[in-house]
Amino acid sequence: MKGIQRGQLVNMNQHYRRFSLDYFLDCQQRLGVGQIELWCGAAHFWLDHEGYGDVNALRSKLWDHDVRVVSITAPSMAYQYQYASQEPECLEYSFRYFSNAIHLAAEVGADRVVVNSGWGYFGEDEQTMWNRCRDHLGRLCRVAEREGILLVMESLRRDESNLVYNLERAERMYREIAHPSLKMMVDSIATGAAGEKLEDWFQAFGSDLIHMHFLDGDPWLHNVWGDGNTALARQIQIMNDHDFTGYLVQEVADERYFTDPYAADRRNFRVLERFIED
Repeated sequence: MKGIQRGQLVNMNQHYRRFSLDYFLDCQQRLGVGQIELWCGAAHFWLDHEGYGDVNALRSKLWDHDVRVVSITAPSMAYQYQYASQEPECLEYSFRYFSNAIHLAAEVGADRVVVNSGWGYFGEDEQTMWNRCRDHLGRLCRVAEREGILLVMESLRRDESNLVYNLERAERMYREIAHPSLKMMVDSIATGAAGEKLEDWFQAFGSDLIHMHFLDGDPWLHNVWGDGNTALARQIQIMNDHDFTGYLVQEVADERYFTDPYAADRRNFRVLERFIED
């Protein structure tokens, strides 16, 4: 049985948001990172409910740097675009926005888009907001199916969402949507904050657990590896025990890394590479 491979490591660009996309790609080329999860934030790559940026120009940049996009993240915690918007017009704008993320994934050759539950109003009837989120995600699954794209759903921290914020609620949403285009992912910050074990997520979802945002949490911060208190060797062993072949995305999101993201990446990959196979 093979262990975690170098090709499963994926970097994200959001901690380079104060730099150009070209600079981010230059850094990935120097690091030898060949896969990215594209965070569609300005000014790296524009995405909204009406459309998105120049895909041909993006493809050219990726080709020049020997980098490919394996997954797409459409920023979704700002209220105007989220999965459980109460106002019908906001929900429709959100549907068009997330649908565009799916179309973009198909155009750049990625096979998956990261999704979550969003959040409902505090004080709102829970079943009402739950149903609205479930139906919205189910509708997006049908778009994804037509494009040959998978949606991978993460849980959020309890301070981020009043919908899917732990394994129990993730299982419930997954069962209720019950669509083959919906798969599951672990966000190690959210699961760590909930006090959950990686083993429990593998037990719950088996081979449908195909993606991770994999950081060194404490457990709340999106740290690079070596700056938190997560037992990396143990996490790798659990993944190996379950023959995990999905991507391990480095969603570095703490602002202390934003002024020198390349230095953070170098430290991060130096630690990770001790535990993986070439």
